[in-house]
Amino acid sequence: METEKVCVNLPAAELGKIDVLVAEGLYASRTDVIRSGIRLVLDAHPDSVARVMPGSRVGYQLLMKSELDAARRTNTRLTLFVIGVLRIQGSVTPELADQTIERIRIFGAVRGPDDVLRRLDDRIIRGGANLER
Repeated sequence: METEKVCVNLPAAELGKIDVLVAEGLYASRTDVIRSGIRLVLDAHPDSVARVMPGSRVGYQLLMKSELDAARRTNTRLTLFVIGVLRIQGSVTPELADQTIERIRIFGAVRGPDDVLRRLDDRIIRGGANLER
């Protein structure tokens, strides 16, 4: 599973409590405690996440050159909504991406060839409060 690094600022007292849980052997690390807490929050709010998920791609997604070639053949422009990580295959050219990708809405990270990401930069919408698709 590909992960992303997140910086979290915590009050010293909360961090101390986390360290106690780790020292007691209840968790392997601070990271495990924080991941567990995040899972609890996500499990407590499934409707909020599900509301924005219809038609979305969830998790690790690979956007393959063959998918973009098929879109080009049918003169289709893709609008992608991804929750997680979108990786654009290394063989995708900036020209192919330009011809076939209308917009990418991402809650997570977009990876791919630098020249492709530069070409698409103004069409990549990252997170944000406005969830209109």
